Parts: sequence; structure tokens; C-alpha cells
Amino acid sequence: MIPTGVKTNHHRELEDALTYLPRKHVTEFRRGEIIYDQEKPSTGISLVIQGRVKVSTNLENGSQVVIGIYCDDQFFGETGLIGASAHAEKATALEPTSLMTWSTAEIEEHIEHQPKLGLALIQMVVNRCLDFEDRLQSLALDKTPGRIALTLVRFAEKMGTRGEDGAVKIPPLTHQLISDYVGTSREIVTFQMNQLRQQGYIRYSRKAIEVYADALREHLRQKAMSADQ
Repeated sequence: MIPTGVKTNHHRELEDALTYLPRKHVTEFRRGEIIYDQEKPSTGISLVIQGRVKVSTNLENGSQVVIGIYCDDQFFGETGLIGASAHAEKATALEPTSLMTWSTAEIEEHIEHQPKLGLALIQMVVNRCLDFEDRLQSLALDKTPGRIALTLVRFAEKMGTRGEDGAVKIPPLTHQLISDYVGTSREIVTFQMNQLRQQGYIRYSRKAIEVYADALREHLRQKAMSADQ
């Protein structure tokens, strides 16, 4: 069985929502500043112009789950489109961040004139649902080391820049942030990250994480095949 997230998907060309949206005033947020939360919920969708945003929610036991990390040219805050003010979702700037935001009323108005904007937003939400499905399957079926490795591969695909040696460079992520995304402890993430570094699949510092995503994906595939035999 090939582990969740390692398979290759073939998608039709997607619509770009930004093509159908007018440019808006750019709002700046400081590192650690809350963009929206349960007290001041999202009222539409936002686009990251520069920086990174963490979207998270708190469980009843007080622990935090990271729903997503969004970087340049990615939308977030779509719960605002359904008026989900009761949803305990919080968006936080991970670094100095610039955003454009469109209210739900503005989105509805633009969809009336540009129906393809609606299609673009549907495609975006469906892709995120598929991503969440992969994460849930990984949580149910993969052991913690596999989930951490797959998370690094996903981040490399979504926010990485490939270098000449084949490594994909992604912005720095704290071990606590990765643990909140994967659903494990920071100590386990630190141990597994050290293991992956010793095995040559990643390099990391305070400035960046370099992931040999192709090699790591193949390693996971071979490991899964061996386990099935």
C-alpha cells in the first residue's frame, strides 16, 4: 500500500480566482499578530501578498491543531463566506505579512459578473477538502514518522523552491508548529527531524528547511512496499 500523500495526482487546469478579483488595499500584519479569531471572525477571504499565515483551531482539551499554513499567492479565511462566526478558527501572521481581503458581499457581487470566479473558489475548496482527506487518512493509517515525513513533502510541494542539487527549500518551521500540524508532540518531531537529517533527507537551520522531496517520497514508497510484503 502506497502511503497517503505519496501518490501522483493528475488535475485539470484550475481557474485562478485572482484573475477575476479587483486589487484591494494591502493590509500589513506584524509577526504574531492575530488576523481573525472567534471574537473577530473572518468576514470574507484573504490573499497572502507576502509572508505566511497559520490558521488553527483549539480542541476541547486545550491543544491546538494547525489547519493550514498559507504563503504568497494563497487564499485563506474561506469560512467567512458562510458566516461561520461560531467556528473557533484563528489566523495568525507567522512573520511580517501583507494581505488583500475581499468581503463576502464583494465576492458575491463579483461572482454575479464573473461566474468563473465562483468556479475558481469551488475548485480551491475542493482541493483543500482532498488535502484534508489525505491528512485524515495519514492520521489513521500512518505511523508518526511517516506523517512527519509526508508533511515535509507536502510543504515542499506547496511552498518550496527547488535548488540546483534537487533539494526543495521551504521557510523555517518550528518543531512545535510541525507537531501541531501533524498531531504529535514537539519532542517526537525533534527526534524524527534529527533522524531524517542524519539519513540525508533534509537539512535545516533557523533560516530554512531543505527537503530532498523526491528521495524522501521514494523512501516512503519503498518502506510501504516492504511493509506489505
